Amino acid sequence: MNNIVLRKPFPHLFFIAVALVFPFVYPSEYAKHVFALIFIKIILCMSLRQMLLTGLLNLSIVSFMAIGAYFTAVLGTTIGMSFWIVMPLSGLTCSLIGLFFAFPVLRLKGAYFFIGTICFAVCVQTFFSNFYVETFGGVPGFTPIDVPHIKLPGFELDFMSHLSYYYLTFIIMLLSIVIFYRLENSRFGQYWKAISFADRLIETVGVDLLKSKILNFTISCFFAGIAGSLFAPLIGIITPHDFDLLFMFFLVMFVVVGGTDSFWGPITGVIAISILAELLRDFGQYETIGYGFILVLALIFMPRGICGLMERFISSKKEAIKSPN
Repeated sequence: MNNIVLRKPFPHLFFIAVALVFPFVYPSEYAKHVFALIFIKIILCMSLRQMLLTGLLNLSIVSFMAIGAYFTAVLGTTIGMSFWIVMPLSGLTCSLIGLFFAFPVLRLKGAYFFIGTICFAVCVQTFFSNFYVETFGGVPGFTPIDVPHIKLPGFELDFMSHLSYYYLTFIIMLLSIVIFYRLENSRFGQYWKAISFADRLIETVGVDLLKSKILNFTISCFFAGIAGSLFAPLIGIITPHDFDLLFMFFLVMFVVVGGTDSFWGPITGVIAISILAELLRDFGQYETIGYGFILVLALIFMPRGICGLMERFISSKKEAIKSPN
């Protein structure tokens, strides 16, 4: 699939072009806001899938998004630091925290790792809810949050409009996708994939298993922090409830429905489910139940997700063309 991407970049360039002109073709402020959120979710889901390359489901990704969001809110609004400095610092802070968390948790396997990441997620949510309330806002949340701005001699731009923030999140999402793609097709990416199949066997060829997992984990945490840094100014108010386990469930659903085996699975899943969410919004409390059914049906009828279904359809068409009789 990745070789096809390299040889035939036209479809992806086409979608990039569509995304660039979309705000002018459909000038809805709400649509720009929704797609800015979609771009942020794509960064998160790509982070989640990168950890899945090692065969581990990291449910603490949403916690590192929360850390990045609160870090941006406090440093950007309370202290007054520039967003362009705070955003990379948020990613680096999340990587550092992830590094300390990785040493104990990555020694766990299977369900134990899964439970460990859930415990961390609950601890982070509890921390922002009950500790340092004057700084983080507690349960009511932190607001207002300063928006990014660029100030140069003779030029000034505030990212207050939905259009400007749409393009900001889109550009950072594209850069993130390129980095994730390069990582997955690098030597490190091959190690991560090998770990998911035979972690003990890969140690026999001189690969440090723990170091490889830690590198993967800290990179994932970095981009989760970047996503949180983008999320805070877009929403304008952040609360601990924004980063609960239900949100983590949605991220997992995006990746599963899109396809965990394909690099483009998280992107496909986020876009498809987010658009579907707008159609289910009127169902109120039954909306979450609908998502549960969607996930179950996807696991039964599309075990490889939408991308897997598309690959199978394309393969069947090619076979039909090769043997018309």
